[in-house]
Amino acid sequence: MTAHGPREAHGLDRDAYVELAAELETLVGALDGVAHVYQPRATLPALIAARDAADGTTPPPPPRVEIGDDGVVAVTIATEGDSESPQIAHRVHDVLFDQLVDAGVAVTRIDVRIARVD
Repeated sequence: MTAHGPREAHGLDRDAYVELAAELETLVGALDGVAHVYQPRATLPALIAARDAADGTTPPPPPRVEIGDDGVVAVTIATEGDSESPQIAHRVHDVLFDQLVDAGVAVTRIDVRIARVD
């Protein structure tokens, strides 16, 4: 899975990928029971992009919802303490799946990781 670059496997160019990932992040963050959507770890492509930025500025962080070239989608969240984490994870999965199918993206797996319960 790469954090940046064209998404030929999905037919999404970089701008479409970033736009879709931002939309997915907003949808996930708005779900009841989701306390936070975490930034993914820094990846080698992101570090190279920062080093090679033409104007010397740091590029924007990678989207919080990762859409891999292999059709694997990953997001890491925190859930609210009074919520049932498994049900929230299922809702996140369903929202991501529906939006990706509507966008014409082939999905092989959706990984919803719960890093913390607030």
